[in-house]
Amino acid sequence: MAFTWIGDLSTDLDIVRFKLGDTNEDQAWLADATINALLTSEGSVNGAAIQCVKHIIRQLSKPDFRADWLQVSHGKAVEAWRATLTELEAESGLVSISGTATHVYRADTQIDEEPTYPDEEDEDS
Repeated sequence: MAFTWIGDLSTDLDIVRFKLGDTNEDQAWLADATINALLTSEGSVNGAAIQCVKHIIRQLSKPDFRADWLQVSHGKAVEAWRATLTELEAESGLVSISGTATHVYRADTQIDEEPTYPDEEDEDS
């Protein structure tokens, strides 16, 4: 696996490695070829870094290993990489918002179940 880390952040490859914290050749997550391919396909340093983190999370999400007294779990590492992913997405302006609907009931109605709504077709008849 080819690994390059100059350390002066003068190349896009260096910047991606810096954002990932992937600067130690002995413990490298990704090869130069993979990062360079993502830089080309994504068109930006942040886009490539985001895809790199997603790839690392997928690799760490493989089933944990357990044999007798030995157990290997990547749970904490996945949590840390997800936090890195959230950070990179925020830097890139890729903020996802989600929401859920919750029914609220007046206390004096004594209703405690979700209402059933008529179908649109039923309203026409």
